[in-house]
Amino acid sequence: MAQRRPWSFRDAAAVPLGAGELLLWWLGQAGFLLRGAGVTLMVDPYLTPAGARRFPPPFPVADAAGVDAVLVTHEHGDHLDVDVARAFAAAGSTTRWVVPEPVVDRLASLGIRRELIEPAQPGRPFTVGPVRVDPLPAHHGVDMTDAYGTGEELSGGLVRFLGYVVDLDGTRVYHSGDCLAYPGLAEELALRDVHVVLLPVNGRDAEREARGIVGNMSAEEAVDLAAGAGAEVLVPMHWDMFEGNPGHPSRAVAVAERDHPQLSVLVPSRARPIGLHRLARPA
Repeated sequence: MAQRRPWSFRDAAAVPLGAGELLLWWLGQAGFLLRGAGVTLMVDPYLTPAGARRFPPPFPVADAAGVDAVLVTHEHGDHLDVDVARAFAAAGSTTRWVVPEPVVDRLASLGIRRELIEPAQPGRPFTVGPVRVDPLPAHHGVDMTDAYGTGEELSGGLVRFLGYVVDLDGTRVYHSGDCLAYPGLAEELALRDVHVVLLPVNGRDAEREARGIVGNMSAEEAVDLAAGAGAEVLVPMHWDMFEGNPGHPSRAVAVAERDHPQLSVLVPSRARPIGLHRLARPA
């Protein structure tokens, strides 16, 4: 059988989608391409081809400069990729950029025009076309000196680290960014009736923290959060890209099978997108 050519961004953009259907492409680390309701978004796209990354990006950054919006959860370089921002600016892209309000100046310094920047904060939902986006606080840190909180002490009372609930025609996706499973988060997600949760599983430990690496929820914590939120699908993320900060989704699969068999754990390929559709429960 002849080998098919790799998927491209153009291929993903051309896939026909019906009502309530979602295209999801994991880009590695915490990066995702989401399409639904006639809107194309990227969240935390880390597409710089050089550096310490273990895998190349699935497509060149220039191919994506026409997406409707880029959502950024915080300022770390594997979430706010400066090369992506500069490439969009150089291309004259009119893509809308959504960042935590304390990060607006940083993004503008990379060449993104102020009128294209949406300063995001919890309690201030906004729309991208027909898609509603609801920012939620994340518990993280710029470095270990301010971990693990919302960054308000560094930012004049503004939340510096965010996650986003994205409603794509009734299919609701939560991207946590870098985050711990803090008290009350599961309840907030349940109130928003999330279907798919994109959660880090690389965890944290004293050795990595001593190297200045601010950690995340573990696989066990991610599974418990997803189940507590009533989500149907957990997509483990932020485990694959760097040798010095690893994780593995197999632990999440095992924990879900043992403790929460009603939860599906989906480990997508970086090489191609997949399709999802929320099922209506029979009356």
